[in-house]
Amino acid sequence: MGDVLDALSSGIAKTAANEPKFEPQHLAPEVPAKPTRQLLTETILADRWVCSVARLQRWRTVGEGPQYLKIVGKVLYRLKDIEAYEEACLVQKVF
Repeated sequence: MGDVLDALSSGIAKTAANEPKFEPQHLAPEVPAKPTRQLLTETILADRWVCSVARLQRWRTVGEGPQYLKIVGKVLYRLKDIEAYEEACLVQKVF
C-alpha cells in the first residue's frame, strides 16, 4: 500500500512540476464593481431627469440645455457635461 501511495504522490509531483505556473500578470484588468457610463443617450438622460425625450429634442432645436455630441446621426451626452449643467442649475436658497 505504501508503494502505491509513493508512486501516486511522485506522479502528482511530476505532473505539477510540468504544469505552467500561475502568473499574476496574466490576470484580466480589474473591472469596477459598477461601471460608469461616460456617454448617455437621450433616453437615458430623459429617464435621469424625469422628462420626455421630446423636451431634450426641443432644447437642442432652440439651442438650450446641455452640450451634446452627434455621432453618426446619434445624439449622445457626455456625463461630465451633464453633471456640469446640473451644477449650473443648482438653486441656492437665501434666507
